[in-house]
Amino acid sequence: MIDYQVVRSARRKTLSLQVKQGKVLVRAPYYVDKKTINALVQEKSAWLKAKVIEQSPLNQQYCSFNHGDKLLFLGQLVRLHISFSNRAETFLTEYSSENLELKPELNIVLAQRHATKLNDKQLLRIAVKKRLEGHFKQQAQTILLSKVSHYSELTQLKPEGINIRQYSARWGSCNSNGEISFNYLMMMLPDYVIDYIVVHELCHLRFLNHSADFWQLVAIHFPNYLQAKQWLKDMQSQLLWRLP
Repeated sequence: MIDYQVVRSARRKTLSLQVKQGKVLVRAPYYVDKKTINALVQEKSAWLKAKVIEQSPLNQQYCSFNHGDKLLFLGQLVRLHISFSNRAETFLTEYSSENLELKPELNIVLAQRHATKLNDKQLLRIAVKKRLEGHFKQQAQTILLSKVSHYSELTQLKPEGINIRQYSARWGSCNSNGEISFNYLMMMLPDYVIDYIVVHELCHLRFLNHSADFWQLVAIHFPNYLQAKQWLKDMQSQLLWRLP
């Protein structure tokens, strides 16, 4: 459940939600009970979480691929931890924040040879970015192929081929040959938003447009697609990787 603060007023007649400086405020009349407020917060939880992340002071700048930078991974804000070893690898752990809360950390272990680049921050950032891209693509291969298989069975829409790569301005596409493509930076998105994009592209196998029939088909197989679309819209500025 999302943490929130209730601000009550005798003059207020309706409930309203607000995210201010990363904090969720619920403005409510005195007569509205907590159960009703909880239900509204739960209903709008995706939008609220997106707004909280968007307003986080840790997320106001693009990731520069430096040690300690933040970026989104599977819908959560993670901190980059860069180190060097004989074996390059990438893995997720947790670290204890200043208030002792455990938070996710993405460990980027570079091959020892990259330690010589410590005096050249540009070259080091390029090495980190390349390692991250490889990790995201590897994760995308596993996660997206599994989701395509699942939703293909559900929708009875099966692609002729699947491509996974990085795009600069789209999450996926479908062509007239029945091939669908996905952006591996989808690994920044929450699980349900990834599901939506997979269903979206599969539905294009039947309707290669955005007609009313297309959106009706999407809604049949993914009823909360509007929530996922709103998350993408709210988080648009945070979902780009700037070149180092």
